[in-house]
Order: sequence, then C-alpha cells, then structure tokens
Amino acid sequence: MAGFIACFVTVGVGLIIIVVGNYFFKPREQRVEVDNPLSPTLRWMNTAGSILLAANEGSFRRMAGMIYPGGENIPERVERIRNMLRDYWEIETHDQAMEEMQSLLDTGMRSAYGAEMQRLEIRYAGFSEEQLIQVARERNPKADEDSFLPKMMMAYRKYGEDALLGWDMGRAAFIVQCCYFVGYVSMEEVLEIGVEAGKKAQAVFQNWEEMMESYLLGGQYWQRDDKNDPKSMTAERWKLYIKLWKGETASRETPYLSIPFDLPLSKEIVTDKYGYMV
Repeated sequence: MAGFIACFVTVGVGLIIIVVGNYFFKPREQRVEVDNPLSPTLRWMNTAGSILLAANEGSFRRMAGMIYPGGENIPERVERIRNMLRDYWEIETHDQAMEEMQSLLDTGMRSAYGAEMQRLEIRYAGFSEEQLIQVARERNPKADEDSFLPKMMMAYRKYGEDALLGWDMGRAAFIVQCCYFVGYVSMEEVLEIGVEAGKKAQAVFQNWEEMMESYLLGGQYWQRDDKNDPKSMTAERWKLYIKLWKGETASRETPYLSIPFDLPLSKEIVTDKYGYMV
C-alpha cells in the first residue's frame, strides 16, 4: 500500500510539473490567462490599460489590477490611489472624476497633439520621413524613425489626431476603475466610460497592436522623448509592452491574446461589486 501511495504521489507531482511547465514554456501565442473571474468588458478595459496595470504590478484578474474583496478596507491602499488621482488628475470628487473621464473621451491629449502637428506640417511641408530624421539629428545625432519629430509626424499623417486615441482611451479605461476603487464613481459609470472608450478605439484601430502602439505614442508625446534613449519612459514602456506579449511580467499573462480586440462591449452589470462574474 505504501508503495502504491508513493507511486500515486510521484505521478501526481509529475502531472503538476508537466502542466506548469507547459504553461510557462509555451510560446506567447499559446499562453493565455485562464479562469479570469472578471466580466468580458472589464477584461477588455484592463487590457486597454494594460501598460499602466503592469507598471503597477497589478493582476489582470482584478479590476484595475488591484480591486479584490477586502482591499477597499486597507486605508493606506485607498489613500495611495486617492493621492494619485488628486496629484495627477485633479480628481477628488464624483463630478471631477466624470468630468475628467468625459474630457478624455471627447478631446484628451489628442486635441493638443493635433494642433501641434498641424503647425509642424506647415513648417515641414513635403518632408519625407528620412528628411524629418535629418532634422531631428540636428539636436540628437542618434535620432532615427522612432525619435520624437519623425515618429509624431508620420503617425499624424496616417491617423490624424486619432494617432493618440489609444493613449486617451487606455487611460480612461484604467483610471475610471481607480476612481471606482476609492468610491468616486459607480459600477454603472465605470461601464459607461469603459464601453464608450472601447467603441471609439474599435472604430479606429484593427487590433491590440495598433491600439497599444497608439498608447505608447501618447506617452512619448507627453514625455517628448525618444524611444532610442534607453533611459526614457518611452523606452521603458516599450520594454514592458514586449514583456506583456511574451508573458514575462509578474502576472505571466499575455492579455492581448486572451480577449478579442473587437469584443462586443456591454454596459450591463453582470458582476458583484469587485467585478467578478455572478
């Protein structure tokens, strides 16, 4: 009997090792998150805000990567999010939260970007990408196609001011959940903002790659830096994005393969207060 039990345990451990090994060593195309308790719409929103979520070492199985049963009762956690919303977004009330989210939906940073690119198009009318790179090299001898000037102008020529739509919609999808965590907005309002942001993105982009590259472009525009500078936020966020595709972040998940970009989004509440399916 003892030998049988030992054999059973050995086989069981072996199966666990195989299952775990198959997950961690699968190529990214096969490694997707499983048993995610969030609703499909909330999962889509987390994926839209994936770089922010991953930068904060969050879990794709929680709203905004951090909302879980009991988490709202940890004062220091709630205070940290309140401080972030106040310091970076000037949000301290329900009305301010909804006003800021609506602003992202309506204009966001893409409005200022569009106005600046129009001025630059007048200045550099007819310039090719290579010529724009040469202009950028007047300040940075190492400038290339990913440097600020050529990157911003070529994106504008392709998408117009919607080149930054992914940046604005990704932030809206993530930050509105942060507002929910500290009690500024309701679940109905989370879904209202998230669905509108998602539909705007789905109307412009074809897939997660296009949307996330737009998100990264927005971060580069905000920081006004070059991707080829290894110390820049743009370079760091691109590294994080690549890690997300490979499943090499703390969560070991590849969110872009787990939820379709063109998912039909719904404002219907089908979850408990933590976003978990009921």
